[in-house]
Amino acid sequence: MEVLETLAVALGFATLAGLNLYLVVLVTGLAINQGWVDVSSTYPELMVIGDPAVVTAAGIFFCLEFFSDKVPWVDSLWDSVHTLIRPVGGSLLAIQTLGPTEPAFEVIIALLAGGTTMLAHGFKSGTRLAINASPEPVSNIAASVTEDIAVLGGLALMSVNPILAAVFFLTFLAISAYLTPKLFRRMKGFFWLVANKFVSFFSKPDEERLLHGGLTSSENQKLGKLLGRKPEPLWSARVLVGRCKKFPQFTPATFGRLITEEHDLGSLHFVGKRFWKLYHTELVLDGLEITHEHRFFSEDVVLYDLAGNRKLVLKLPAGHRAMATRVVESLIASRDRGITTMPSDRLMMA
Repeated sequence: MEVLETLAVALGFATLAGLNLYLVVLVTGLAINQGWVDVSSTYPELMVIGDPAVVTAAGIFFCLEFFSDKVPWVDSLWDSVHTLIRPVGGSLLAIQTLGPTEPAFEVIIALLAGGTTMLAHGFKSGTRLAINASPEPVSNIAASVTEDIAVLGGLALMSVNPILAAVFFLTFLAISAYLTPKLFRRMKGFFWLVANKFVSFFSKPDEERLLHGGLTSSENQKLGKLLGRKPEPLWSARVLVGRCKKFPQFTPATFGRLITEEHDLGSLHFVGKRFWKLYHTELVLDGLEITHEHRFFSEDVVLYDLAGNRKLVLKLPAGHRAMATRVVESLIASRDRGITTMPSDRLMMA
């Protein structure tokens, strides 16, 4: 039982460090320094955390995190900086908890603890990035306070019943393992939009080349297999899938290519990548309204019905306003069974 409790405490430190490393060190250090808990016989290697210098340093960094963690976008920048710091801190806490062991075993524990901390950190940072899509700071403050309370509650439960705490931590990690890939897709999409926004300040994209550059060999092969013939796209555009309300065939936060096919007017083809594999979906445009909405980080092509039941947002990078306009005009023409070709001079007019 003693071995299980030690492993449970190490697991707890590694997990909670992914949420707020400095708060974990600060509270644990204060508890040891002030004699609230006695670890001299159970976890003697943790006594170093009670050193006044360690407590002071943790307190300073916690104050910095306390405020930065509640400001939209600043919290995501802070998380980015700590992508390496938190796993290292979680590994060190876990190793100190276990005490002196064989060097090979320490390496294994460091890898496992670092991975655990990274998983919790990924869930936290991904959640914050999703929250930052909202224009108000209340969600950020609520999330930050919730995380701090969770850390304090986790530490308290570890001191009372480490085994029960481990059950909660394992449940949290299982949920994180399921949700984190979805959150990281959002992070990848966000950084793609930010990078293109930055580039748009210095150069104008060659939208004609982007629209008529053709499909990759994999995309061409995927579409051709489903069509049963060689694809003949009128145009294609790389997009990021945004909101998908009642469009289950699309996966949010995935990249893909919109394609209007010459012999398939009235439909929109999409070849995207999900779980490292290409997938295809065909969307019938009949009954859908199509419009262009300008955003700070993107130019959105929005497809929706007037009843308000369905809505699909496909994001082009910022600076591609003319391209988004042309895509919308082409889709409307395709929907109405009109001519979907887009003369090159339309770009100049836009």
